[in-house]
Amino acid sequence: MSKINGIEVGNVVKEALDKARLSGISNWNEIKDIAKLIADSMLNDLKFIAKKKATGGFDAFDAKIFLEDQKMVARTRLRSVAIITLQTAERVLNAITDVFKGAANTALGWDLF
Repeated sequence: MSKINGIEVGNVVKEALDKARLSGISNWNEIKDIAKLIADSMLNDLKFIAKKKATGGFDAFDAKIFLEDQKMVARTRLRSVAIITLQTAERVLNAITDVFKGAANTALGWDLF
């Protein structure tokens, strides 16, 4: 399992995908692969931020800006799937982000989302 600063975050991808699937997406089977890619990327982003925090390379402001940029990339990835409307992309992204918010804030000690 994955740990960030001693906090177990290994289930965060599964929890994020479960929440996204239950957010009222009628065509979940068609977008679950891209949602998994986004959730995996968010976990990697949190690990990157943790390393940058440990070395003094990021403060909370830097981390927030970095995550906002990554959310834009995730939104674009979701929208690249032809069947996804902007509203659907936002529901999926918000569901995934909600789960990562708790994990990130606990593991890093910053209110990032």
